[in-house]
Amino acid sequence: MFDVKKMVEEIVSKKEIKNISFTGVGGSLACFYAPYYYVMREAKNITTSYTSSNEFVHDTPSCVGENSIVVISSRGGNTAETVEAGRVAKKLGATVVGMTHEDEDNGIKEVSDYVILFKDLSEDVYEVSKTGYILKIAMETLHQVEGSGQYEAMCDAMKKMNTLIPSAEKAIVPEAIKFSIDYKNDKIIYTMGSGTAWSAAQQQQICIFMEMQWINSAVIHTGEFFHGPFEITDPDTAFLLLKSTGKTQPLDERAINFLNDYNHHLTVIDPEKYGLKDLGEVSEYFDYDFHTAMLGVFNNLLADMRNHPLSKRKYMWKYKY
Repeated sequence: MFDVKKMVEEIVSKKEIKNISFTGVGGSLACFYAPYYYVMREAKNITTSYTSSNEFVHDTPSCVGENSIVVISSRGGNTAETVEAGRVAKKLGATVVGMTHEDEDNGIKEVSDYVILFKDLSEDVYEVSKTGYILKIAMETLHQVEGSGQYEAMCDAMKKMNTLIPSAEKAIVPEAIKFSIDYKNDKIIYTMGSGTAWSAAQQQQICIFMEMQWINSAVIHTGEFFHGPFEITDPDTAFLLLKSTGKTQPLDERAINFLNDYNHHLTVIDPEKYGLKDLGEVSEYFDYDFHTAMLGVFNNLLADMRNHPLSKRKYMWKYKY
């Protein structure tokens, strides 16, 4: 297991840290939303940013500089836009922490001051997953630099996630089977969420439904639902809502109440049914991780039901783009 605490100690011993920024693309951007959200809500003075890699390259956040930690991620290690974002960050004097799943030489290793090799949740426990490590970086930075971030509660929650996730993955199978049957023929599915669950909904939209299943999709923040999107609601409109366990839960419940009245094709994944609320007040920072893990069960079953493997592509990796 990579020692994140020691890494952050080394970084803060060399320079004052005033900013921690996150940049990636696709699922490797979505995974950063929870730590970004955590820093935004918990930090006293440390600033943060959450930026798609190519936007970071062309329009770098002004908060990024020599007093920054910039965390980048690419599963394969060679996503061109993310590697270039790492180069830009280094030129500005930032300390770059690279996340990758692959151990061979790659672009992420080339541009990073520190490299963390992560495991998939199917390979090991939560603490050594990509999102587990990224939250640790945010936690340790806030704790060591300014003594903020509900550190003890976050550490305790992190350990509980090691057993909570595999238990919930088994318990949720009946829900996942029902979803795969009920949604297999839908041509468009709307995903919804708030808080850190919003990024799991966004990831499901672009990475799974659109990329891996070729299903048209759009993500709707539950706080925005009643400011336009609810007008598309019909009885058979397909919705998948990822419920929050935190302060934004009333936004989700308002949307659920409306859809229960006017729609008959809604699936709600509720983490509280599977024990996430046992993490206490900090549970909202783990909503993304919970939903991503549970959707892994849903997605494999949906792909099987539709006879459309998650690995199937029309354009990605096949053409120059």
